[in-house]
Amino acid sequence: MTLTHKPVGPGSHVFLVDGSSFVFRAYFQSIRQDAKYNYRSDRLPTGAVRLFCTKLLQFVRDGAAGAKPTHLAIIFDKSEQSFRKEIYPDYKAHRSEPPEDLVPQFPLMRAAVRAFGLTPIEQDLYEADDLIATYAVQARAKGADVLIVSADKDLMQLVEPGVVMYDPASGTAGAKGSREERIIGEAEVIDYFGVTPDKVVDVQALAGDSTDNVPGAKGIGVKTAAQLINEYGDLDTLLAKAPEIKQPKRREALTEPEAVKLIRLSKKLVTLVRDAPVETPLEDLGLHEPDARTLVAFLQAMEFTTITRRVAELYGVDIHDVAPDPNFVGPAGWRARDGEVREDAPAAPQAAEPAKPAGKSAAEEFTPASLVATRQAEAQATKIDRSAYECVTSLERLDRWIADAREAGIVALDTETTSLDPMQCELVGVSLAVAPGRACYIPLGHREHGSGDLFGGAALLSSQIPLGEAIAKLKPLFEDAAILKIAHNMKYDLLVLARYGIDVAPIEDTMLISYALDSGLNNHGLDELALKHLGHENITFASVAGSGRSFIGFARVALDKATEYGAEDADVSLRLWRALKPRLPAEHMTNVYETLERPMVATLMRMERRGVMIDRAILSRLSGEFAQDMARLEADIFELAGESFNLGSPKQLGDILFGKMGLPGAKKTATGAWSTSASVLEDLAAEGNAFARRILDWRQLSKLKSTYADALPGYVNPETGRVHTSYALAATTTARLSSSEPNLQNIPVRNEAGRKIRKAFIAAPGRVLISADYSQIELRLLAHIADIPQLKKAFADNLDIHAMTASEMFGVPVKDMPAEVRRRAKAINFGIIYGISAFGLANQLGISREEAGAYIKRYFERFPGIRDYMDATRKTVREKCEVTTIFGRVYHFPRIASANASDRAFYERAAINAPIQGAAADIIRRAMVRMDDALASAGLSAQMLLQVHDELVFEAAAGEAEATIEVARRVMERAPAPAAHLSVPLKVDARAAANWDEAH
Repeated sequence: MTLTHKPVGPGSHVFLVDGSSFVFRAYFQSIRQDAKYNYRSDRLPTGAVRLFCTKLLQFVRDGAAGAKPTHLAIIFDKSEQSFRKEIYPDYKAHRSEPPEDLVPQFPLMRAAVRAFGLTPIEQDLYEADDLIATYAVQARAKGADVLIVSADKDLMQLVEPGVVMYDPASGTAGAKGSREERIIGEAEVIDYFGVTPDKVVDVQALAGDSTDNVPGAKGIGVKTAAQLINEYGDLDTLLAKAPEIKQPKRREALTEPEAVKLIRLSKKLVTLVRDAPVETPLEDLGLHEPDARTLVAFLQAMEFTTITRRVAELYGVDIHDVAPDPNFVGPAGWRARDGEVREDAPAAPQAAEPAKPAGKSAAEEFTPASLVATRQAEAQATKIDRSAYECVTSLERLDRWIADAREAGIVALDTETTSLDPMQCELVGVSLAVAPGRACYIPLGHREHGSGDLFGGAALLSSQIPLGEAIAKLKPLFEDAAILKIAHNMKYDLLVLARYGIDVAPIEDTMLISYALDSGLNNHGLDELALKHLGHENITFASVAGSGRSFIGFARVALDKATEYGAEDADVSLRLWRALKPRLPAEHMTNVYETLERPMVATLMRMERRGVMIDRAILSRLSGEFAQDMARLEADIFELAGESFNLGSPKQLGDILFGKMGLPGAKKTATGAWSTSASVLEDLAAEGNAFARRILDWRQLSKLKSTYADALPGYVNPETGRVHTSYALAATTTARLSSSEPNLQNIPVRNEAGRKIRKAFIAAPGRVLISADYSQIELRLLAHIADIPQLKKAFADNLDIHAMTASEMFGVPVKDMPAEVRRRAKAINFGIIYGISAFGLANQLGISREEAGAYIKRYFERFPGIRDYMDATRKTVREKCEVTTIFGRVYHFPRIASANASDRAFYERAAINAPIQGAAADIIRRAMVRMDDALASAGLSAQMLLQVHDELVFEAAAGEAEATIEVARRVMERAPAPAAHLSVPLKVDARAAANWDEAH
């Protein structure tokens, strides 16, 4: 039954099969069946292809839903780059990768269609649904009946008299009434969407679609959307009359200009194209007998015994007279890559044969969990041989390695440089790995050892490829979208290579994979992960480049040692990726990694390259002011102590506090000295001790002077004239970013001295700085996560949350709220999040511990949901040693069962806080990832420069300030969607000014 030209008219039955959807249905049905049928003898996964062929044969021989096809189209999505991506880049942005053992079956599905004598239908720019819609319209125009074989709700808009959908589910096509199969007509569409098929698009535009990342209208689901459309008739009428809607939230969601834009955009995204320029005419889909020998040859090659025998019987073919199709049977080695099944020579030999877990059945071997076990066993068994690495010193050999990388489709990389500052260092060498054990090092900036100094003067080695020629070769490889680039801490390599005009993509980062999987269980450095997952101890940098007085710098390391060190890093990164990546789907961490971790690499790289301007004159003046203030404090401190001493010496200070003065609260450190930590001094200061208060003030000024006023000018990049901080993604346990060189996260914002430092951060001439800061985000998340009605209502009504809390607790009307009462409520609100004790609250408010305890008790009585949340979280972390955020990020607490009661209490407080602070961290990450595109789409020149806790700092043209604020606020407030829909609104405070302090 091959396709041929056949007129379409009344009496014709056009079957349109949603091939892309069918592939996944077949796959997930196959993995529930006996595994021995799911793999060819050479371990090629074929289970989905087998079921696909079985259904396809049933369609062409028996038909479905009481009809036999006269015309048949199997329609696939050609790629994800449809025209919808052009109008909304985030369309389908959060879809997870297909299962690893389904990928090699995609091209086999198309081969199966051809073996049946059919033509796989697929087209650039259009999705399979658009082609189905176009063929359906054409067929109905000619009087034919149409059967759409799919259960996809997006196709329900096509249902009309003469067009129905058929969901074969797990039933047998053609056997009407078999288990789970069903016809989807108008009644079924109404049952699903609540509207007739002609109004489905309007409902989808309002409800959105989290699977395809269609935004829709905030807070409106399918049920509400259907009610609105049925009430107002259609979407245009609804939007026109939306100001009349009585419910405030619903009215706002349908009238706010940006919301309306998103609704109309959503309608464009969900509306199927019904006039696509199809490349295969409808009449050419006519069905006739297939070439039976060709079909049998393919089925034999796939080793489908049952269906091969059935086809042979149906078409009178002697199986023994037909050889398996040689295009699909080859040597023992097969590989699936880039959507194409290829026969290749066996992969390059490794140091040892990968070990497989003992006692695994075929089904277990190809589940996500078993793939993890297989890869982990392989990682431990395949030892690293540094002597096998190659030092590449000729263009011919570099070409060969680049060709191998293209052939492999993946390459791990690592850069060696003259310093750790990626904005100023020079490239010394690049390492590549294309398979475990197959790695090389390409020296580019090595110098003769023993002459010159560390900063230049020595001649470049003549035995290495000139830098410019190597860059010209590597740039196309690193920028090729078809080749995956892997590295550990990829942001550093991106920054280094960007200095040479190379924009690396797409990427994988093993440090961030580890962080997504094992936050709280271990650190995520390359050396530690190599030891943990590979059982391998890496060469240390100091062992090849020296340290201290013996440091020679990597540029002077001998090439054989440099090759061992550099190539090992790339090799280990590749091996770690193979071992860790399968854990993401197995442990349901794919979305965390792909939406919260990996996209941040490029986002932060751009921010770091932009940098921020500082005013050195302001900092110089502040340094002088701080020095004078410190001198005055020193005089006061020495007078109170009755003697002078070294304020920077904890020992001398301890002797004064607890030896000479005999103050309470003395604690000894592990060394036996008195503790003079900030917490000890703060406890004393809270009790009214002026000496401790002045010590704290002196310390803060000393830190601000040394860390910022004096040090910041030294961080100005001579090439850019700006300060470029470095952000660390995997450095905290709560997903908060940290910054260093310089650290901009710890500048105090609640005291005058800290605000003076922020004044020194300025905008370029003609531009302004914009600070956009989430307002009380952690309290809002607490209200959502713990489901606190009073707090949720207060936030929804935009009330003063601290005044409302005070009113709830102390019975004081909000209108006449004394400032001190509000301050106490504020301290409790924020303190509760961090597990504040009665002692801590007493110190903070300057009240007795008993009174503070009464406040906390009253707080939990007024908001019992918070206590319930805390108790539930404690129970969870004790049972599972982990907690999870609303975005699926997992925080591990392996020491929650510590024998030390103080430790247990600490980890319980951390576990209670983690889902709140972690969600806040992830929300701002989601905003940051989307921000650059949002600004560019709005035609704005603004750039995101800094992230500090819940705040983003931008630089914008003065004339674009308001527009930039509008975009920033919109992106930040909508950041949780579509992954999470909060029951409280997020609020962002934003303003523009000439410097950071005035903008905050």
